[in-house]
Amino acid sequence: MNTINLTAPRKYAEMTENQVRYIATLQVSGTPEENIWTKCFIRFTGIKPIVQVKDKYFFVKKGLKGFFTLTVEEVTYFSKKMDFLTRHYVGFKPFHRVGRYVPCMPLFENVRFLQYLEAENYYQAYIFTKNEKHLHLLMATLYGRKGEKYDNNRTVRRARYFKKRSAMEKMSTVMWIIGVKEYFSRKFPDLFDSAESGDSSTPPDMYEIIQNQIRILNNGDVTKREKVLNSLTWDALHEMNAKIKESKELAKQMKTT
Repeated sequence: MNTINLTAPRKYAEMTENQVRYIATLQVSGTPEENIWTKCFIRFTGIKPIVQVKDKYFFVKKGLKGFFTLTVEEVTYFSKKMDFLTRHYVGFKPFHRVGRYVPCMPLFENVRFLQYLEAENYYQAYIFTKNEKHLHLLMATLYGRKGEKYDNNRTVRRARYFKKRSAMEKMSTVMWIIGVKEYFSRKFPDLFDSAESGDSSTPPDMYEIIQNQIRILNNGDVTKREKVLNSLTWDALHEMNAKIKESKELAKQMKTT
């Protein structure tokens, strides 16, 4: 019996931009997630279904003579290996360009804390209201001219440009941020466990959250506010995570004494 090797990406970090565009297009079209897994399994492995006979599918593959079969159960089994496509976006790489704009660094490395805070604010506003104006502002925060420094004075004007971009490009931005948030929840577990412990059905008070985060970082010294906002995102998140971890450990010690 001949062995047939079928290979497909196992995570977003292994995917090409064209593959990601295909997934985002399926998401926008409202394709059920299990159908997305199956469509991507077939497309990414390079196989083509010819016909179904009872419980078997007949496939052909470029470079392979003749055809081969997979049962319905086998197709379902392999398709489920692709469930990360709609559930885990860690490693998602933003499109290298959306129109005339390029993205900031994928995981906000070397991105000012202010830019991260404003992106988070617009993301939460979009998730809870589904009003696309917040999504356009999010894109205007994340994308900019190549080589230019972030300037939030351009955000509203730039958002008008992103309003005209495709639904697929807009969906890719949401997928990107979900992946970033999932990555941060793993890298800074104490910070994000604390931040996401509330009622997920209630819109978060982003103003209060942002003010609290700044207060943690400047130790209540308002004269250091600008310095905090101009710090790098990863530095700020590391520091907040460390302080919250210390606070948790201190509270635990006090309970045991």
